[in-house]
Amino acid sequence: MNHQLLEERAQVIIDLIRTTSETYFHPKTNEGQKGLYETLAGAGLWYLPSGLELYSGFISQEALECLEKIPTETKLVEEHSFPRKVGGRYLYEQYRERGEAFTKEYFLELYKSKLGKYNLVLKKENDKLKKFQKIKKGTSREEFLEVIENVEKRSYDSAGISLKSFSPDKYATFKKMKSKKKKLR
Repeated sequence: MNHQLLEERAQVIIDLIRTTSETYFHPKTNEGQKGLYETLAGAGLWYLPSGLELYSGFISQEALECLEKIPTETKLVEEHSFPRKVGGRYLYEQYRERGEAFTKEYFLELYKSKLGKYNLVLKKENDKLKKFQKIKKGTSREEFLEVIENVEKRSYDSAGISLKSFSPDKYATFKKMKSKKKKLR
């Protein structure tokens, strides 16, 4: 992972949250407007560097079975169990709670431990998970923070997807194999 790029881009997201939080939390800001702020902040997470160090070490049972049967044909999706729009709202809530303690160091730790983490699933499983990762509009701050603590378990259970351990070394080997296959084409 490119750590310099991560720090530079993280600062942009932090600045965005800081400069828009007063408007975001203003009583006259409606749910649609808040949703757009959340989307913008959350989309910024997509542009942060990723890498093997953000891999959770878990793969879906179905993806693992596909890898065992047809490894060269299996396409894995790096599924972020923390949806981006939800991530945007979470960042605003963290800023409101922490204020000046919402530092770059805190943000980077949050990204590396929660917001940037991913599991491996099949595309069809990723599509299935999306509907279970949404938070209802109008959810109170307390309800939102409670749901967020269990968003991964809740969404995977609801989608009927079980996760199995799959070491980062095995995933790295799989990625190298897929990369070699592409070069041979």
